[in-house]
Amino acid sequence: MGFTGMNTAVSGLNAAQAGLYVTGHNMANSSVAGYSRQRPVTTDFTYQNIGESPIGKKQKGLGVMLKALQQIRDRFLDASYRAENCRLGFYEIKAVTGQEIESIMGETQSQYNFQQVLDDVWNSLNELASHPEGVETRTNFLAHCTTFITKAEDVYARLFAHQHNLDDQIRAATAKINSLVSEIDTLNRKISSVEYTGDHANDYRDQRAACLDELSKIINYEFKEKDDSGIMLVCEGKELLNNGFIHKVGLKYTNVEYSFIEPVFTDDPGILPADTPLSEYEPLFVFTDTVNAENDNDTGSLKGMLISRGTRPANYLGTAAYEQPDPTDLVTFPLGVNDPLYASRLRRYNNDVYSVNNCFVPQVMNMIDAIVHRVVTLINDSIAPALPNGAQDPSGPYPLNPNDDAAGIQRSYTEVFSRKFINRWDAANTLNPEQPYEYYTQYTMGNLQINPDVMLNGGYNLLAFSPAQGDASIGAGFGDRGDNRLLLDIISKWNERIVRLNSAESYSVNDAYKRFIASIGDETSEDLSFVQEQNLLVRQSDDRRNQIMGVSLDEEMKNMMIYQHAYSAAARMLNVMDSMMQEVIRIAG
Repeated sequence: MGFTGMNTAVSGLNAAQAGLYVTGHNMANSSVAGYSRQRPVTTDFTYQNIGESPIGKKQKGLGVMLKALQQIRDRFLDASYRAENCRLGFYEIKAVTGQEIESIMGETQSQYNFQQVLDDVWNSLNELASHPEGVETRTNFLAHCTTFITKAEDVYARLFAHQHNLDDQIRAATAKINSLVSEIDTLNRKISSVEYTGDHANDYRDQRAACLDELSKIINYEFKEKDDSGIMLVCEGKELLNNGFIHKVGLKYTNVEYSFIEPVFTDDPGILPADTPLSEYEPLFVFTDTVNAENDNDTGSLKGMLISRGTRPANYLGTAAYEQPDPTDLVTFPLGVNDPLYASRLRRYNNDVYSVNNCFVPQVMNMIDAIVHRVVTLINDSIAPALPNGAQDPSGPYPLNPNDDAAGIQRSYTEVFSRKFINRWDAANTLNPEQPYEYYTQYTMGNLQINPDVMLNGGYNLLAFSPAQGDASIGAGFGDRGDNRLLLDIISKWNERIVRLNSAESYSVNDAYKRFIASIGDETSEDLSFVQEQNLLVRQSDDRRNQIMGVSLDEEMKNMMIYQHAYSAAARMLNVMDSMMQEVIRIAG
């Protein structure tokens, strides 16, 4: 037992010391989120041949060596956790949006809800039908119409505000993606540098794994670890990070009318204009299919924000507002596909398909505005009718106290609900019709008001409910002020199944609203159920991987005792050898 034996004892001492260091490191980081426990991996150092035997060589071991500090992680469990976390991020956004919409509609929080407002207009119509000439019934009807418009404007403004809120979240999520990718790239370099020298970078790897966990809730991605210990990130088939090159996610306006943005790949640090050619950027997401569990594309909070917000507000026209333009229509588009108007309308069409068919808030806007539009136009077209060519209908109903018109006929064409910037009739007494491409021509939420004329003192007299043929004793050509046939016709049309809610099926006004509220409640309830299920799956996935990578203080205490005994044994062996060598030196003089 010479120096060889001493080296063997020293190797045992070093191995036990490494074990104590790793155990202490594990215990010190036991409460750190994302930390994965480590363990020393030892192996035989080498062997010395000391002879031959009939069954082979005779060897003696020359000690032990530390082979690695192994990080205890399971890549399959990491991937499972991140997949469930990604889907959770999507449905959390959808569920919160659904709850916000329910709050905006006020069906569960207050008496001032849209259903009550609709009921009040309906009831006031029925009261008016029983006493059409009454000042009280007319005033009451106008009051409820005012409340109806006020509520519609409030709903529109709050839905629009929530779209802006989601837009701010999209901007923040995009910045967070770039920040996390940059941090992962920095950790890639640190890990490669440390491990290139033969050292261990397990703590850096834990930090990188924590970044990947956080990134998984925002976007769905794939990653691959390369030979240099760095990782490559791919999202939606596009590289985010590869060989130290970061593809930053930039922003582009979705359309020229609003400030909404979408994430794109671009080198431009600013926000790209809406009409930027596709050759200058690449969309991060391309929505060709409905985003849902069936298509397995319901992943990531960023996609949830985009799908909830849409690219712009929508109205009752839905996708019909912006039909697909025909480049062969040289009357409308003299330059064909090169015509700026064609490009503009194609962009509107594409944005609208994205907004209404796929997206939550625009769907809600589309459905509630379809109901509002039906109520508004039903009443307006009944009391201020126009002929098919748009001219005022001379056989239309009379107001309570009509004024002479230019032809000397006592008649009024005053509508109840007016657009904010365009009169119903132009200077030639021709109807200013609604135009699909012109928002300010439409009877839609955000562009409605009670006609200022009927809001003046005595304005209720301008409401035209008397048919053209009536009691001649009232006046030549005048209708009977007590004639309620026009009002009964409005009530009858109220119950016609005309309102379409983004589907082929049509409903009456009341049934349409009930169907609308039920659809919002069903979708929100389904999203909340998904959130509960995904929370459970995320917790289960995290628990399973923590069983592997988590630190058990009891187990570490046991390991500490083992390494302490091993250290003591190696140290005792060295003490014995030291005493023997001192004795030999003493005897040798």
